Amino acid sequence: GHEQYTRNMVTGGSTADLAVILIDARKGVLVQTRRHSYLVSLLGIRKVVLAINKMDLVDYSKDVFERIVAEYSAFAERIDLKDIVAIPVSGLKGDNITSPSDHTPWYHGPTLMAYLETVEVDETRQQSGALRLPVQWVNRPSPDFRGYAGTIASGTVKPGDRIRAQPSGRESTVARLVTANGDLSLAVSGQSVTLT
Repeated sequence: GHEQYTRNMVTGGSTADLAVILIDARKGVLVQTRRHSYLVSLLGIRKVVLAINKMDLVDYSKDVFERIVAEYSAFAERIDLKDIVAIPVSGLKGDNITSPSDHTPWYHGPTLMAYLETVEVDETRQQSGALRLPVQWVNRPSPDFRGYAGTIASGTVKPGDRIRAQPSGRESTVARLVTANGDLSLAVSGQSVTLT
């Protein structure tokens, strides 16, 4: 979660069902941790893996792990993130990445890869939820055209639909759904479109 990657995180997260929030065990929950978690919540992602990394640099301390989990959980509850799995890892040493670590006998949960390979996601969420379209580009090829381009993260949209831009709350009506192959009468999650 480096600050300069926030825009990339939103673009990638716009079609995700799960987010991995990486925390440096030496530093704990930072402003950037909160920022990325808030964006995860705004994008409608409800499953979060809290990968507490660099556990080797804090001597695999259970107390450090539990303190970070408690601090993050208190924050996450305020932004409606409830499905959180915390895993103590060391990317350098491979602890709890693909196999359980002898360095964390106090941890009895899944490894990071085991969890990612078995977690169930709501495959209907993207089609049935509210429209979410993270705007990736404002398309202005001429003074007569302005469109908002992005990949639909969830929901559906059609011309005539009322939409609300966040965080301003301003509302408008969709006039057209423009694509490289012509206008659409309906767009669904996963499609890249330009709204006018």
